[in-house]
Amino acid sequence: CLLFLSFFCTFLRSDTLEGDVISFAKLWLFLIFALWGSVSLSGIGTGITFALAALTLASFIASFVFLSTVFTVDYQKAQGKLLLARLSGKYESHMDAARGLITLGTGPLFVAYLALSFVNQLVRKARLPCSSKLIKDGDVGVGQSEWLTTKGNMHLKQFRSWDRSKVYTYALYWGIFIMVMFVIVTEFTTVFLSWLITKTKPLGILVVTFIMVGVGLLMFLLPPVPGVPVYIALGIVIPAAGIDTFGLAGSIFYCLGVSLVLKLAASAMQQKLIGESMSRFVSVRQLVAINSDVIRSMNLILSESGITLPKVAILVGGPDWPTSVLCGIMKLGLCQILIGTLPVVALIAPTMMTGTCLYLASVRTEDNTIQYHWAATVGAVCVIMTGVVGLCSFLSAAYYLQNTTTTKAEELSKLPYDKEVQEADEKDAHRLQVYAEVTQWERVPLLVKWTLTLAVATMSAGCYMVLLLSTHCFAEYELTYTIQDHLEGNVFNFVKPLGWVSIGLFVFASILLSVFNLWANRKAKKVLSQPEDTGQNLSRRISFTL
Repeated sequence: CLLFLSFFCTFLRSDTLEGDVISFAKLWLFLIFALWGSVSLSGIGTGITFALAALTLASFIASFVFLSTVFTVDYQKAQGKLLLARLSGKYESHMDAARGLITLGTGPLFVAYLALSFVNQLVRKARLPCSSKLIKDGDVGVGQSEWLTTKGNMHLKQFRSWDRSKVYTYALYWGIFIMVMFVIVTEFTTVFLSWLITKTKPLGILVVTFIMVGVGLLMFLLPPVPGVPVYIALGIVIPAAGIDTFGLAGSIFYCLGVSLVLKLAASAMQQKLIGESMSRFVSVRQLVAINSDVIRSMNLILSESGITLPKVAILVGGPDWPTSVLCGIMKLGLCQILIGTLPVVALIAPTMMTGTCLYLASVRTEDNTIQYHWAATVGAVCVIMTGVVGLCSFLSAAYYLQNTTTTKAEELSKLPYDKEVQEADEKDAHRLQVYAEVTQWERVPLLVKWTLTLAVATMSAGCYMVLLLSTHCFAEYELTYTIQDHLEGNVFNFVKPLGWVSIGLFVFASILLSVFNLWANRKAKKVLSQPEDTGQNLSRRISFTL
């Protein structure tokens, strides 16, 4: 915490640049990653991820507690306003999305805070000797409650100034993303792959290869599934099936070749079968923002022939499914894309070896001793290498996209815009304006407000359960486990009762979100169906319709 605080305090100066803050964040992530790697190599990595996350959170809390005691209240307020103004000015278009994430994550805490504010005010009204001075009713501002403290009223007023319909909607979409990634992808993919490993273990190497390639292609075609669990599963299954035929080294190189071919085949299918087939729909091109600066920069970089560093960074560091599908939508040359994807072997190799070392660490001799003592150490090194390559390629992709947008404006201006998408955007501008006006919180009926609020509350509760109480929601399970031995032969034992509750809350919140979207779209269509009256503005038309 002292190390963190020493860095943290250097950024309190008024002359601190935003790039310095970003550099500090990168340095802290590197230190955390190095510490994680060292403890993994020493064999005490159990629970280290949670411990390091707790260390970072504790460091932030300790820093803010220290700052609150050292600096005056006026200085803290001035710096807070300055920071908020800078963020609002630079990221105004993304503020509602950020507020949605804040609402999802801190909503229960904010409710608890208002409850404490209410209790505090009750104590003041009781005029107990230990209480602060009570604000008179005449001093209470317009729209404020005399049952909350001054700060409670201030924070509640700020929250009410948000476009709550949009913020709540973003919060629900954040919740859907979290539940899909942390439950469907992370948890259930592990169970499925472990089942597949168990079923393919007694089969021959060629049969295993065909099965794993087929399943791998199917999983790559699913948008949420990343490549990492697929490569790990390949690293477990194929060397186990081929070690008697090719030997250990030969089975590893064979698995690496199969993994690379699988990645290239999946990229080709995603690009040609999905991306190019969907590119003829204007709505799809409009959805991926084909005319945006980021996508145009991506088009410019990936159109280069051969292997270049920016091209490799995007094809390796970008998410598998979206990157390949976008290449198809932009109708880029398949051969050049596959050539640029070849360096992905630098990511595949350590990821696959992580799975291989998991298998080798479990192999025992006839006298029940570990046969490959080095497997656990090499596996930890491979995990570190996987993280380094993945993180560096992702950050490089973000850098080159941003750098191309800012330094190659002239070349970007020469790229043709999608005229059909431009026309569709112009037509949708009025519809989106009507939708935004219809869903203004003041215009939303009380029942719909409660529907959306209940959806956010249930989604937040489900996310809290999955993220903070994961061990109480799902049974401990790894790729090397078996359903028969670790789940008593029943795959549904993987989900504990609290896990079913969290999944039920997620489904319920998603249904409520669908109900809200259905109501909002219906109201917007009703307004749009009315004939436009030059003497009647949009607000009056919406008020008349509602």
